[in-house]
Amino acid sequence: MLGKAKLWAPVGALTTLLLIGTVQADEGARQAQSEPGVSGNFSLQAMMHTSTAQFPQLPGVRPWNGRTRDEVFAYRSIPCLGNAPVNNISSNLTSYNGRVRDSRVPSSTRLHPFRFRARKVGRFVQITGRTTITVCQLKGGPTPNPDPVSDAIKPKIQIAFRARYRRENAEHLRFAGTFKIKGGTQRYADLTGSGTIAGYLFCFAPQGCGGTGGNFLDGQVSMQGKYADPTPQLAAG
Repeated sequence: MLGKAKLWAPVGALTTLLLIGTVQADEGARQAQSEPGVSGNFSLQAMMHTSTAQFPQLPGVRPWNGRTRDEVFAYRSIPCLGNAPVNNISSNLTSYNGRVRDSRVPSSTRLHPFRFRARKVGRFVQITGRTTITVCQLKGGPTPNPDPVSDAIKPKIQIAFRARYRRENAEHLRFAGTFKIKGGTQRYADLTGSGTIAGYLFCFAPQGCGGTGGNFLDGQVSMQGKYADPTPQLAAG
C-alpha cells in the first residue's frame, strides 16, 4: 500500500498543476477579451486661417494663391482658448465616440497646423501634406480662458493627406482626397485610421481676393473615416 501511495502522489500533484495552468490560461483569455481595443467611425469639421480679428498674427502660416507649386503653404486654427464656434464642436474622434470617461460628443479641436505642398502629378495638380489635430478638451464648447494647459502640451493626433484640387473661381478653390491617421501623443500614440478629406480655401476679406494679393486666407476642412486603437486609455483626463 505504501508503494502505491508513493506511486500515485506525484500523479495527483501533476493533475493539480495542470488544472491550475488551465484555469490561469482561461482567466488570461477572458481578461484579454474584457479589455479590447476600440474602433468605429468618425467625422471632423474644422476651420483654419492665416489671421483673425482676435488673433492677427497666427504663427507659421503662409497662404496659397492656388497657382504656385512646389512650395509649402500652411494654415492654422486659432488657439484653443479662442472661441471658435465650428472647431468647438469639431469631432467625435478624440473621445472615441464618447467612450473616454467624462467626455462628451462633440469635442473641441484645432488644426495646428494644416500644411501642404502642391505638385503636378500626371494631368492633375495634387496637394500632399499633414495636419496636427490639437485636442483642446474632451467635450464641446469654449476652452477656459486662461487655459491651465497650454496648446503645446495638449494631446495631438497626426494625419497625412493627399487630395486633388480645383479652382472654382477667383474667390475660392475646393479639394478632395484621402487621409491616414498616423498616431499621435499621449492617449493617441497607437491610433490609426483612414478615410476621405474634403474642403475649400477662400478669401474671407470683405473686398474679396483682390484685397489679399490673390491669396486664399481661410479654409474649412471635413473628414470622415474609420479609426482603431489597440491600446485605448479610457480613463478621464
